[in-house]
Amino acid sequence: MSPAIDAPHESFLARHSLFGWVVALLLLFFAVGYFVGFNSAPWPAAQLSEQQTLQLLADQKFDSQINIVSVTSDGTGSLNQADVEISPGSGRVLFSINPFVEPDTQNSVKTAALVAQKFTGKSLAGKDLIVTVQNTPAQLIGGPSAGAAITVATIAAIEKKGVRTDAAITGTINSDGTIGQIGGVIEKALAAADQNLSLFVVPKGQATITYYEQVRQAQDRGNYTIIRTRYVPKTVDLQQALENDGYKMKIVEAQDINAAVGLLVT
Repeated sequence: MSPAIDAPHESFLARHSLFGWVVALLLLFFAVGYFVGFNSAPWPAAQLSEQQTLQLLADQKFDSQINIVSVTSDGTGSLNQADVEISPGSGRVLFSINPFVEPDTQNSVKTAALVAQKFTGKSLAGKDLIVTVQNTPAQLIGGPSAGAAITVATIAAIEKKGVRTDAAITGTINSDGTIGQIGGVIEKALAAADQNLSLFVVPKGQATITYYEQVRQAQDRGNYTIIRTRYVPKTVDLQQALENDGYKMKIVEAQDINAAVGLLVT
């Protein structure tokens, strides 16, 4: 076979081989950049990295308490307390079965444990994390809206710090440390305000509430009356609404667990 025929083929491979190396180097560059902080992390990148070395906790008991809020089956808000206990064990994450809890609530506790370890740089290996809800008439707890509160309490326990007793927080917790939005924020805020709390922390974007107000219009058409119903969006500033009702509690938004810890852990 003539070299003159093979030469263009070799040139083609050489060009594509060089292109492949350039692509590989670019991918490596961005991969390294991700782990050293090119991405925007909810808390410092050193605490977020999956590659960080976690320190083991001392062989002793750690605990904390935090106020949580919920909406009962009759649509009213309720203020309760969550107790977080970390003790020597086998790495289990447990939720007290009194009251019973639904799977999404159990999963939120597991996510809380994961985020707390990333945030503190401390490992829960060889420890049991037990969460108990106090002062609630409920027989069944469902929903992930206490995830942010449990995360804050777990961080406080690990760091041997306290949580403000005059404050409460509502919001889900995501594995990247961000706090997700929840339902029933008005009912929960009123429950916290009724107990004379000073601060209520809500997810980013939920200090302003949009709801839909029913508007009915009647129109006579001969012997008939036609009634049209439509729903008109209304926007309410939660802080202003509470102040209009005589409450002094402050509403503050938190986008991630770093902001929540700064507001609640003492």
